[in-house]
Amino acid sequence: MNITKEQIRIFITNFYTKVNKDELLSPIFNDSAKVNWEEHIPKLCQFWNSIMLKTREYHNNAYQAHVNLAKIVPIKPRHFEIWLKLFSEQAKIDLNPLAAEVIISRATNIAKSLKIGMLPATN
Repeated sequence: MNITKEQIRIFITNFYTKVNKDELLSPIFNDSAKVNWEEHIPKLCQFWNSIMLKTREYHNNAYQAHVNLAKIVPIKPRHFEIWLKLFSEQAKIDLNPLAAEVIISRATNIAKSLKIGMLPATN
């Protein structure tokens, strides 16, 4: 799989530009989480560099940050569906087919884990 930090940066920047335009996702990031995108995009790139390139440059706890967010804003399965749809679409645009396939697979697995911590348990 041939992917570079620069390709990841371009992909993440383009992807979150779309997230910011999405009527369901944008309010979560901008109104509830109050994300500072100038600071957050580099962190997201570090996260995905660590996942895809094994750089070990990401040192925060992404899982806990998302669980904490779910305590202040109701997160629904639909949020995950839209996020993964936009992620997959952009990966297929910005990355070579193998890299897109791998990053989509990893994002899907991460989303499954996040759902456990973020969505209310159903009986």
